[in-house]
Amino acid sequence: MFKKLALGFAWLAITPVLILTLGFYVASQKSQTASSQKLQASLNSQNLDIDNTISGQVLGEKITDMRPILVSDFLKGTPLAPYSKYMVEVADKYDIDYRLIPAIAMKESGGGAAVNQATHNAWGFENGSTKFESWEAAIDIVGKTLKNRYIAKGLTTPEQIMAVYAPPALATGGQWAKDINYYFSQMQIL
Repeated sequence: MFKKLALGFAWLAITPVLILTLGFYVASQKSQTASSQKLQASLNSQNLDIDNTISGQVLGEKITDMRPILVSDFLKGTPLAPYSKYMVEVADKYDIDYRLIPAIAMKESGGGAAVNQATHNAWGFENGSTKFESWEAAIDIVGKTLKNRYIAKGLTTPEQIMAVYAPPALATGGQWAKDINYYFSQMQIL
């Protein structure tokens, strides 16, 4: 009997507190709804046209070619990263795979990190003895050379290019071409 009495007393004590709490909650929700409606009415009266859709643009520039972004992500943290877009433009200019110039640079010098920056020779031209005027000049000459000395002669795969570009790699099982192919795959999935 004492338990039933205690339970009844607890019910009578707790119920008004719960009802008051629920009442305050409902009132605050109505207040927030009213504030939101007033704000919306205010915005509508100011005749603001708010478009919350994403249109494929970043900072007003429409992205139509992901290749420079892929190359930039691949070369991130290297001296050549700022030239990613230019590498793609040069690849297009000479009609070569856009991944070839950055992949060779990464293989030969870690994207230019492992060479004397004044040489701008991230591709190991003439075993690293060639000096270019700038990164832009180097990228253009590398693209032109790859087109004229390799691609135009039918050497289009990393394995075929390796035989002329890095012949010592043939004796080591073709690691040069394996690395270039790996770098190609990295630029496809970034």
